[in-house]
Amino acid sequence: MEIKDIVEIAKAGLIQLTGFSSPTAIGINKEADIWHINVEITEKPSEAANLDLLGIYDVRVDLLGNLLGYERIRMRKRCEKE
Repeated sequence: MEIKDIVEIAKAGLIQLTGFSSPTAIGINKEADIWHINVEITEKPSEAANLDLLGIYDVRVDLLGNLLGYERIRMRKRCEKE
């Protein structure tokens, strides 16, 4: 399975589980047999786009493409630097 497939599984799973939309993968790494994909997603849109509230999630996927779980690791306003 290619990395782009793993990323798409992570993004689709996060949409399905949280109900949020428009996720963006911002990082990926592999530890043993588990892929960790960092995904940023708009949790609370604002009228001023730079004030949108973004959640950053660690989504875990195994080598077969099974979604193992996810965890929000932090939140930030769009205008804040990472």
